Amino acid sequence: MPQRDELPPAARRWLDRCLPSSSPTPERVTIKQVGTLESNDRWLGFRATGTYWAQPLAFEWRARLGIMLGMWAIATDGHDGEVGWGGAKLWGLFDLGRRRGPEVQEVQLIRNIAELAWMPDLALSDPVLRWVDAGDDAFEIQAEAAARTVTVRFDVDTRGDVVRASCEARPYDVPEGYEDAPWHYELDQHREFGSIRVPASVVATYELPDGPWEYFRAEVVEMERLANEG
Repeated sequence: MPQRDELPPAARRWLDRCLPSSSPTPERVTIKQVGTLESNDRWLGFRATGTYWAQPLAFEWRARLGIMLGMWAIATDGHDGEVGWGGAKLWGLFDLGRRRGPEVQEVQLIRNIAELAWMPDLALSDPVLRWVDAGDDAFEIQAEAAARTVTVRFDVDTRGDVVRASCEARPYDVPEGYEDAPWHYELDQHREFGSIRVPASVVATYELPDGPWEYFRAEVVEMERLANEG
């Protein structure tokens, strides 16, 4: 596992700001969110729980979406280190769409790496992640998905908080399959959950050829870390 003094300067500033050096390494991290998700030009409210693991890096996100009075759906996203998935079921029973495959693994791995902004302790515990210097105010984390290397850039402000996580080429759905586009998280409202300082709000945007598509807004309302006992 990487040591702090081996990391890029901006990454060290971030970890010094958000993660006590004595913090135990968790086995998993659970995050609860409330927010809205854009679907067919409508913003749907949701409540979600995301569970995250390291070694291998993996996550599962499960949300209850309100569609209209008396109608709701369960949406899921995730990957297990080898396979990525996503989909939704009306009332948790009837498929509204699902996706799997190498492009989905790449989509979900990029999301997972970006969300290490909430889990600096997991980032440090995974030996397969590569940390890259990107200047005085940024660093990158790289990992492998299918046959491609994915790279997520983290921008750090003068206080040491991560304020943006971005990828130059994240796949998104098109009628013929998938295309790549720049994508980013805007991260704000940093505060402490326990002893760890993380952003409480996030907005997700794709930069598509016909303009930016903002599709996800959420607030972290609860966070739990289950530490390894060994």
